Amino acid sequence: GFSAAALAWRRGRGAAVALPSRGAAEAEMSEFSVVRAVLSCLTWSIASSGIIFLNKYIMDVDGFRFPMALSCLGMTTSSFCSYVAVVHLKVVPQTVEITRKFWFGRALPIGIFGALTLYFGNLAYLYISVPFIQMLKGMTPVITLLVGVLFGVDAFTTPLCASLCVIGVGVAISSYGEAAFVLAGFVAMLAAETAEAGKVVLMQKLMSGMKLHVLEGLLCFAPPCALALAAGVLALELDGMLTVGLPKMAARPLLYATQGLMGFVVNLLILSVIKNTSSVTFKVVSMMKNVAVVVGSIPLFGADVTALQAAGYTVSMGGFALYQYARAVQPQGATHQPLKEKSARKGYDDHLHDELSDDADGLLYEREEGVGYDAEKGRGPASV
Repeated sequence: GFSAAALAWRRGRGAAVALPSRGAAEAEMSEFSVVRAVLSCLTWSIASSGIIFLNKYIMDVDGFRFPMALSCLGMTTSSFCSYVAVVHLKVVPQTVEITRKFWFGRALPIGIFGALTLYFGNLAYLYISVPFIQMLKGMTPVITLLVGVLFGVDAFTTPLCASLCVIGVGVAISSYGEAAFVLAGFVAMLAAETAEAGKVVLMQKLMSGMKLHVLEGLLCFAPPCALALAAGVLALELDGMLTVGLPKMAARPLLYATQGLMGFVVNLLILSVIKNTSSVTFKVVSMMKNVAVVVGSIPLFGADVTALQAAGYTVSMGGFALYQYARAVQPQGATHQPLKEKSARKGYDDHLHDELSDDADGLLYEREEGVGYDAEKGRGPASV
């Protein structure tokens, strides 16, 4: 009697507590994925915008007018954090053995161009407003394509040329409408974008076929970049750093420690966005973030954005949308294509419009083209 009652109770319990259907479970997972994607995009947007505003505050308001030292601080922090994460904590497998040949033949040249990008990008903050800097970043695809064609890693197509012409017109209108145009700042931004284009080409030439996680990429390239910046500090900014810069850092250590960590954190957040969404979503979110930075700079720093500038920026953003479309639909083999676009791997995205003159903001690899930053476990260490 007891066994029969127990069996009946179990049957009744099983009938009462039905397992969720497969469809319900998939719907729940889908909702979780959407929430995770939204949180990833929101967190990255806040952090990426925050580092722009923080650098402007440090250099303009706090009076730390040493762009090379500020860039060096960010790269030194990224070097240390990536070393601890990869070598000691083994967060990701180390797939490349950093030999002397690799360091001098690949890492150092790329690091030097990265250092130039960071330096000139930060230098621009001393002369021109944050909105104008964001608008000038629209020229990055134009310069990158020109340098890529010059060195044989890219090619012109009619849709690309048309979109780049639209971008150029928009940037020209924005520059003409700038109320406080300073030639030195304008030249600094062009130099940053040219150095960035050179770095992209070097990445394509020297790193083709390699798959690096973003942390391993930082481990390879942040140290030589930091070393090049440190050499620049010794040559150009040493006296000022000893008399003014170091006392400012000692007076507000938390501020400068935050600046040093932000670039590293933003690089990791980019990886999170790409994993939880897609490269297309990242580019759309990035465009929206750029607009938010322009608008946010007005109350934060009293930036003056004229109607003509706003119109020019709108034109250049439209041109960039056309540029992305032209890149997406161009035939296979028409230009050099990044490895990650040729496979289904999720990895480190190269966003060509914006993010590495947020290099000015301490980033090093937010926009590389031609290297697959593989987020999955890779090979064992290989000598290069």
